[in-house]
Amino acid sequence: MGRTDVGRQREQNEDAFYIDDSLGLYLVCDGMGGHVSGQIASDLAIRTVVSAVKSGQPAPPPGGERLVTAIHAANQAVLQRSMADPSCRGMGTTCVGFRADADVLHICHVGDSRAYLLRDGNLSPVTRDHSLANLYEEKPELSGQLGPASSNVIVRAIGLEPTVDVEHRVMAMQDGDAYLLCCDGLTDMVEDWMIREIMTSGDDCETVADNLIRAANANGGLDNITVVVVGLFAEPAGTKAERPQPMNRTQPGY
Repeated sequence: MGRTDVGRQREQNEDAFYIDDSLGLYLVCDGMGGHVSGQIASDLAIRTVVSAVKSGQPAPPPGGERLVTAIHAANQAVLQRSMADPSCRGMGTTCVGFRADADVLHICHVGDSRAYLLRDGNLSPVTRDHSLANLYEEKPELSGQLGPASSNVIVRAIGLEPTVDVEHRVMAMQDGDAYLLCCDGLTDMVEDWMIREIMTSGDDCETVADNLIRAANANGGLDNITVVVVGLFAEPAGTKAERPQPMNRTQPGY
């Protein structure tokens, strides 16, 4: 179940999400670039990823993961659009997603959109933000070269450079697991302990997704908010997304 909301401060929703149970594919992208270009970036990234995963083209290298290759293709598509259209110059997007394959989950991300695992009542992040603050933790020697650290400054995004390093993790799934994909419009507004409370107290995926959006807006809603909740409860009939297009929606509570 996915929801996206423009928030309380922005006029444009630059987020997009995608859900396809038949593919086992779930994505969240948070576009950047201002005005319409951020929305173009997130929309184009998701369309490209979905097409590549479905078609298997471009083909991943031997032993490679289809979702990683698809995100590389999205990077090229967004960069090329940015270079060809002056109104889109400098646009980019984060991306976080997972693809279920038998009993394992391939989790991929670029930027600061996150994936969480809820297992046995415990919530834990399964991605680490590609932010300047985290880069300094890993490589403190860079602090003198790159300036003050900020958790809001990301060091990787789709569409900004000819190549992008996609972080890929493989995790075994267990019965009862639940997963959350989200942009920083949620995590900047709602702390992890509250996300856990909401995820463990809802009656169904739809309720959980709606309550996460409400919590972010109640705490200020400074950015667009997008969440995808998977596996927590049985999905009601008719909720599976059949269409390949991403969903950019700005209506509150959708």
